[in-house]
Amino acid sequence: MPLVPPVVTRTSTSLADARQRVIRLYRLWQKNVPQIMIDYHLCMPQSVVRAKIRENFEKNRYVSNARTIDVLLLKGQMDFDETLNVWKQYSHVLRYFDANEKDPQSTKYLDKFIEGRV
Repeated sequence: MPLVPPVVTRTSTSLADARQRVIRLYRLWQKNVPQIMIDYHLCMPQSVVRAKIRENFEKNRYVSNARTIDVLLLKGQMDFDETLNVWKQYSHVLRYFDANEKDPQSTKYLDKFIEGRV
Protein backbone atom coordinates (compact mmCIF):
# COMPACT_ATOMS: atom_id res chain seq x y z
CA MET A 1 0.00 0.00 0.00
CA PRO A 2 1.42 3.42 -0.91
CA LEU A 3 2.46 5.81 1.80
CA VAL A 4 -0.05 8.63 2.21
CA PRO A 5 1.23 11.94 3.53
CA PRO A 6 -0.53 13.19 6.68
CA VAL A 7 -3.36 15.69 6.41
CA VAL A 8 -2.02 19.16 7.02
CA THR A 9 -4.51 21.82 7.97
CA ARG A 10 -3.57 25.05 6.31
CA THR A 11 -5.34 28.01 4.86
CA SER A 12 -4.97 29.22 1.34
CA THR A 13 -3.29 32.58 0.92
CA SER A 14 -5.34 33.41 -2.19
CA LEU A 15 -7.85 31.94 -4.58
CA ALA A 16 -5.00 31.02 -6.92
CA ASP A 17 -3.34 29.06 -4.11
CA ALA A 18 -6.63 27.33 -3.31
CA ARG A 19 -7.06 26.48 -6.99
CA GLN A 20 -3.61 24.87 -7.11
CA ARG A 21 -4.41 22.83 -4.01
CA VAL A 22 -7.70 21.66 -5.53
CA ILE A 23 -5.93 20.62 -8.73
CA ARG A 24 -3.30 18.77 -6.69
CA LEU A 25 -6.00 16.88 -4.76
CA TYR A 26 -7.90 16.10 -7.97
CA ARG A 27 -4.78 14.67 -9.60
CA LEU A 28 -4.04 12.65 -6.47
CA TRP A 29 -7.51 11.08 -6.65
CA GLN A 30 -7.19 10.37 -10.36
CA LYS A 31 -3.70 8.93 -10.01
CA ASN A 32 -4.85 6.44 -7.36
CA VAL A 33 -7.96 5.17 -9.17
CA PRO A 34 -6.28 1.86 -10.14
CA GLN A 35 -5.24 1.21 -6.52
CA ILE A 36 -8.71 2.05 -5.24
CA MET A 37 -10.25 -0.36 -7.75
CA ILE A 38 -7.90 -3.12 -6.62
CA ASP A 39 -8.44 -2.49 -2.91
CA TYR A 40 -12.24 -2.43 -3.14
CA HIS A 41 -12.61 -5.01 -5.95
CA LEU A 42 -14.74 -2.65 -8.02
CA CYS A 43 -16.32 -4.35 -11.03
CA MET A 44 -16.64 -1.31 -13.25
CA PRO A 45 -14.41 0.40 -15.78
CA GLN A 46 -11.88 2.95 -14.59
CA SER A 47 -13.58 5.55 -16.72
CA VAL A 48 -16.73 5.32 -14.58
CA VAL A 49 -14.73 5.82 -11.37
CA ARG A 50 -12.80 8.72 -12.88
CA ALA A 51 -16.02 10.32 -14.12
CA LYS A 52 -17.58 10.07 -10.66
CA ILE A 53 -14.53 11.71 -9.08
CA ARG A 54 -14.73 14.50 -11.64
CA GLU A 55 -18.45 14.90 -10.97
CA ASN A 56 -17.81 15.29 -7.25
CA PHE A 57 -15.21 17.99 -7.92
CA GLU A 58 -17.47 19.73 -10.45
CA LYS A 59 -20.24 20.05 -7.85
CA ASN A 60 -18.16 22.68 -6.04
CA ARG A 61 -16.66 24.31 -9.10
CA TYR A 62 -18.20 27.73 -8.53
CA VAL A 63 -17.29 28.13 -4.87
CA SER A 64 -15.41 31.40 -4.62
CA ASN A 65 -14.83 31.80 -0.88
CA ALA A 66 -11.28 30.76 0.06
CA ARG A 67 -12.30 29.56 3.54
CA THR A 68 -15.05 27.38 2.09
CA ILE A 69 -12.59 25.95 -0.43
CA ASP A 70 -10.18 25.17 2.43
CA VAL A 71 -12.91 23.27 4.29
CA LEU A 72 -13.83 21.35 1.13
CA LEU A 73 -10.15 20.56 0.56
CA LEU A 74 -9.79 19.22 4.08
CA LYS A 75 -12.88 17.04 3.67
CA GLY A 76 -11.65 15.83 0.28
CA GLN A 77 -8.22 14.99 1.68
CA MET A 78 -9.75 13.12 4.63
CA ASP A 79 -12.05 11.22 2.29
CA PHE A 80 -9.06 10.34 0.10
CA ASP A 81 -7.06 9.08 3.08
CA GLU A 82 -9.97 6.98 4.32
CA THR A 83 -10.47 5.51 0.86
CA LEU A 84 -6.83 4.78 0.13
CA ASN A 85 -6.16 3.30 3.58
CA VAL A 86 -9.22 1.04 3.14
CA TRP A 87 -10.91 2.46 6.21
CA LYS A 88 -14.18 2.47 4.29
CA GLN A 89 -16.30 -0.56 3.65
CA TYR A 90 -17.19 -1.73 0.17
CA SER A 91 -20.75 -0.44 0.60
CA HIS A 92 -19.47 3.04 1.50
CA VAL A 93 -17.56 3.26 -1.77
CA LEU A 94 -20.49 1.93 -3.81
CA ARG A 95 -22.74 4.57 -2.26
CA TYR A 96 -21.00 7.15 -4.47
CA PHE A 97 -22.05 5.32 -7.59
CA ASP A 98 -25.70 4.55 -6.90
CA ALA A 99 -26.72 8.00 -5.67
CA ASN A 100 -27.75 9.26 -9.12
CA GLU A 101 -28.39 5.96 -10.85
CA LYS A 102 -31.55 5.09 -8.93
CA ASP A 103 -34.70 4.60 -10.98
CA PRO A 104 -36.96 7.62 -10.88
CA GLN A 105 -39.98 7.06 -8.68
CA SER A 106 -43.33 7.06 -10.38
CA THR A 107 -45.82 9.78 -9.53
CA LYS A 108 -48.92 7.77 -10.44
CA TYR A 109 -51.20 7.10 -7.52
CA LEU A 110 -51.58 3.36 -8.18
CA ASP A 111 -47.82 2.85 -8.43
CA LYS A 112 -47.36 4.62 -5.10
CA PHE A 113 -50.15 2.55 -3.59
CA ILE A 114 -48.64 -0.74 -4.75
CA GLU A 115 -45.22 0.23 -3.37
CA GLY A 116 -46.75 1.36 -0.09
CA ARG A 117 -45.73 5.02 -0.42
CA VAL A 118 -49.22 6.51 -0.09
